[in-house]
Amino acid sequence: MSRRRRGFVQLFQLLPGLAVAAVCLWFSIRDVDWGTVRERFGDASWVSLPVMGVLLVGFFAFKAVRWRMLLMPVSVMRTGEVAGPLLIGFMANNILPAHLGELVRVHVMGRTRQVSRAAVFSTVVLERLFDLTAILTFLAVGMLADPRLRQEYHEAVITVAGITAGVLAGAVLFVFATDSCVRVVTWVSDRWLGLLPGRWRQALVEMVTAAARGLGALRQPRLAAGIVATSFAQWLLMGVMVWLSLVTMGADGMFLPSLVVVGVIAVAILLPAPPGYIGVIQFCFISVLGLYGLDTDTAMAASVYYHLWQFIPVTCAGLWCLTRTGLGWGEMMRATETEDEGG
Repeated sequence: MSRRRRGFVQLFQLLPGLAVAAVCLWFSIRDVDWGTVRERFGDASWVSLPVMGVLLVGFFAFKAVRWRMLLMPVSVMRTGEVAGPLLIGFMANNILPAHLGELVRVHVMGRTRQVSRAAVFSTVVLERLFDLTAILTFLAVGMLADPRLRQEYHEAVITVAGITAGVLAGAVLFVFATDSCVRVVTWVSDRWLGLLPGRWRQALVEMVTAAARGLGALRQPRLAAGIVATSFAQWLLMGVMVWLSLVTMGADGMFLPSLVVVGVIAVAILLPAPPGYIGVIQFCFISVLGLYGLDTDTAMAASVYYHLWQFIPVTCAGLWCLTRTGLGWGEMMRATETEDEGG
């Protein structure tokens, strides 16, 4: 890729996320009294610091265990072996736009463990579907606490739930009817994609076959049950982190609203994402908690405290893991370009 084209692609990736960040930040800060926010930090109870650290480690531990289970049909690995690429991907999401950290994670896993990237990528897609299943459950529980929430987010939740159920059903069908699906893809490739070079069509069929291996965890009931359990466990810990951030800034009685905040964040970041989800997290805190009567300044203070925990430790841990792989940052950037081009 030429330097000029590379710059255009990077700008194209960045602009949608910047637009989302600008809108979210404008909404979030327009009524904030920064003097009051500083007071919230000044009066905060910092005994929560070690607990937040433990919760964050627990979140990524559950996430690594789940990814290891998803990867078992592709390659049997230890949890520690998948934790590094996982953290590198999250670090990249904090620095790069448009969820490019997911491509980085796939590249690092494929490069360091010599496994099919198509199969690894399919596990990342399946991981997101299980995330949405757990998150929508928590969101539904939180919405029961206040009728205003049911009115505000009812249609959005139903839409996302329908899409998630449809894609998950498609993944299950794909896993249990792999041969039929491959034959359909081959037929479509030969009949409708005849203008493409033969090696491209063959690569498409091979990619579909490899992806089926990555979804193979759904064939094993014990693995599938473990994946579901860890999905709920990790997002419950994230909800506790939101709740503890609110408690730290002086807001009590907000546990169920914290589950709603986590659910809305998880759905909102499916939009074109700015690096580190700047503005999106603040928007979710303020818009949701405002429905529960929490003032904007406290919600902003809690969102900043929570966001710092998601950004600083995760980015530092990911950079450290990247140095241990021997792969440079330049290779990570080239990996995102290669994936964008279909390589």
